[in-house]
Amino acid sequence: MSASVGDRIRMHSNHTDVPDRTGTVVAVLGQDGPPYRIRFDSGEETIVTPGPDATFEPGSITDKVGLAAEQAGEKAAEVAGAAKEQAEGAAGAAARVVSDVADDVAKRFER
Repeated sequence: MSASVGDRIRMHSNHTDVPDRTGTVVAVLGQDGPPYRIRFDSGEETIVTPGPDATFEPGSITDKVGLAAEQAGEKAAEVAGAAKEQAEGAAGAAARVVSDVADDVAKRFER
């Protein structure tokens, strides 16, 4: 049983008084299938390895594009954060170099 990001999952209940759980595959964590990260319609998000009581339905193109955009935005934020940290580190290093040069110049004028 394999699914792709954006597909819908229905986990059938084993009890008559408990409703089925439905959600959307937001990530495929295995190489070609399970486990999957599922965002249930209740808002809960968890990792699932579906059993025989689960069925998949293909997701709509709109859902798949929306999830891809969401994941791209998360990755962009991650990359921007890393770039900011590197820039701050470079700025700090540059400030230290300028300070060291200024100290050297000041010591030369003291003589």
